[in-house]
Amino acid sequence: MHVEAVYALSDAQQQVTLELVKGATIADALTLLGNTPISAEWQIDTKALGVFGRLKSVDFVLTGGDRLECYRPLTVDPKTARRLRAQSQQAGTKKN
Repeated sequence: MHVEAVYALSDAQQQVTLELVKGATIADALTLLGNTPISAEWQIDTKALGVFGRLKSVDFVLTGGDRLECYRPLTVDPKTARRLRAQSQQAGTKKN
């Protein structure tokens, strides 16, 4: 079965098609993915994996056509980013 593994870098998205046996888990996909040159720069955290936007554990059984998403670590805390955006918007409003 075919599974797409994807990873978003800051400037581009990379994807790899993996050929797995029926009943393969995310852990199996990660093992195969580790043998591909493109994934060398991927920072894979086994707690930050998903299938079609839903977090999954490494023992999740994949099916053909699944999209395995490897999420990057956050560079800024979401609460801090939201606060900074709000402050920036307020400063822009006061200038007008």
